[in-house]
Amino acid sequence: MTNDTVQISAAFVGAGAIGLGLLSLIAMITFGFSRVALIEKKISRPDSTALQHSKFWGDDPLGRLMRSSYVFTFLVLRSVPSNRLKRSAAQIGDTSARLPVTLTLWAILPPLMMYGCFAVLLIVSLFL
Repeated sequence: MTNDTVQISAAFVGAGAIGLGLLSLIAMITFGFSRVALIEKKISRPDSTALQHSKFWGDDPLGRLMRSSYVFTFLVLRSVPSNRLKRSAAQIGDTSARLPVTLTLWAILPPLMMYGCFAVLLIVSLFL
């Protein structure tokens, strides 16, 4: 393959990553946010920071993004088999809270797709 072919392919992959990342961002702050708010209520304790963050960030688009990212971080830290990370998740919320799989997927997949598209975009930018 020539250098031009690689650059054109990288440009198309980058454009696709931008489009898919924007779609996942829109899904995260519109459709998925009601599920994220439900997870926040289920994991909140009086001494946890999840309740404080929901009051601090509010319901505007940036606040929804931050709260979704915060719940995503909690779910990832809770699932990693490390005692240190589980303690960090316990500071955010109740790690023993039972969450339905559908709620968990709504809180995990859109941010994971958005961060993955950002990583693809960074890698593709090396070829442009």
